[in-house]
Amino acid sequence: MPDFPTLATFFVAAVAICILPGSAVSAIIGAGLARGFKAALATEIGVQIGRFAMVLLVALALELVRTVINVAFDWIKYAGAAYLLYLGLRFLFRGGVLTVGTDKERSLLRHVLSGFVVTWTNPKAFLFFGAFLPQFVNPTLPALPQVMFYGLLEMAIAAVTDTGYALLAVFARDRLGGGGARWLNRISGTVLVCAAVWLAIQHR
Repeated sequence: MPDFPTLATFFVAAVAICILPGSAVSAIIGAGLARGFKAALATEIGVQIGRFAMVLLVALALELVRTVINVAFDWIKYAGAAYLLYLGLRFLFRGGVLTVGTDKERSLLRHVLSGFVVTWTNPKAFLFFGAFLPQFVNPTLPALPQVMFYGLLEMAIAAVTDTGYALLAVFARDRLGGGGARWLNRISGTVLVCAAVWLAIQHR
């Protein structure tokens, strides 16, 4: 179990990242607008399956890296911190318009598949998991269980935020307009920048 400061930092950063509207959120909202909450939930299931597969792949790869050379963790840490800084600055200076497309009639299974495909066809998603999760891994301990722990925690947080977006799409379509999304970008971007700085100065 990680120490409280590390866990708290991960939790805050993960929440900030999960509330940022991206391709997965757009797919979930699109399904909700077109076919309701069940379709949005099915899309979310597909997204979560894709996330879990990515987390598992990152965990296995990082465990291999740990057994080959321990110093790689420092390089991963600084590269990941730089990527978090990039994400934070990008969200601080971009607009806040949510783009939602229309959807045709389709089965719930196809929505699940759609969510999975959306996740795996977004290279930024895999880059995120590969750069973000290893920041919190203690190199003196096995990497796989740690990455899986953080990955499952991130998935749980994302499930809550994604479900929130689905409910907004179904019950209050225009509640979160450009202004609301813009403020989310600013707050989340600031949190990500602070998390990047904090991670970069940590020593294990």
